[in-house]
Amino acid sequence: MDINQTTEENLLNAIHNNRLSHTYMFEGDTLETLRRYSMFFALNIFGDTPRNRALLEEGNHPDFYYLSTEETTIKKEEVAHLMHAMNNKPTETEYKVYVIEAFEKLTPQAENSLLKFLEEPPEKTVALLLTIDKSNILPTIHSRAQHVFIKGDSGDRMKELGHLSEGDLQTIDVLSLNAGHIKELGEDFSRLRNAALEFSVKWINRHSLVLLDIKPMLDMCSERRDHLLLLQLIDGGVRQAMHSKLNLDIFKPYKEELKVDKMISVNHLTKMLEEIEQANKMIQFNVHPTLAFEGMVINSKG
Repeated sequence: MDINQTTEENLLNAIHNNRLSHTYMFEGDTLETLRRYSMFFALNIFGDTPRNRALLEEGNHPDFYYLSTEETTIKKEEVAHLMHAMNNKPTETEYKVYVIEAFEKLTPQAENSLLKFLEEPPEKTVALLLTIDKSNILPTIHSRAQHVFIKGDSGDRMKELGHLSEGDLQTIDVLSLNAGHIKELGEDFSRLRNAALEFSVKWINRHSLVLLDIKPMLDMCSERRDHLLLLQLIDGGVRQAMHSKLNLDIFKPYKEELKVDKMISVNHLTKMLEEIEQANKMIQFNVHPTLAFEGMVINSKG
């Protein structure tokens, strides 16, 4: 069963069994998909009737509040307005529902302000927090939310990134990369992808100078999530090589052919994947990226 189909069933079961949580965090890689699922959930919380559907589609449902912005941040004043609206009792249905799109945009002041609201929410109020980058959200907010992972729909991902090349789009779609992050990178994504592919081929084939490729590749990254994206791209290259080695053609994030020496074994590729996972953990714990990537290469030699 599709992961999102299972998610839909779980959300509907929570409504039907009267087990709704006060706060849900919808996390995924494509904001458009998260947006659509938040509307689906809100409609079913209210009751999927022609009137509720029409009010939501028109943006006029009195028990619904959708907070989003084209700006880089969501400020405390915007959150205060939302909380004021949610403190009123529902008028059309049994519940009130509010959505905060791109929750990672909240300023620290806005986040702390909302935290108090989440700690003591009004009765029959459900919060839906949408995020494609949960790394900087307060742990105390994470702890108060029921996390729901929603895989980005391919069509939504392509809609956001239609300006990229066919090869870039294939990589993004197969690896389910974060569309919002890719959009922010712009043309830099293509350069990062190509550098990761070139590095992967050299590393897989035990090129003697592969360590020299690490610094220029990392120089393309400006923050931790760029380093994590780079590891995803390298992981995709190694996995594609493994599938090719096993004569499987079901996983191909790179349109280009990855030339793998006949002497390279599946065990070696498995070891590389383990080292990528370890490097990922090191980056998450703020280890210097150069140390994490160099250790990944050196330790893979066994």
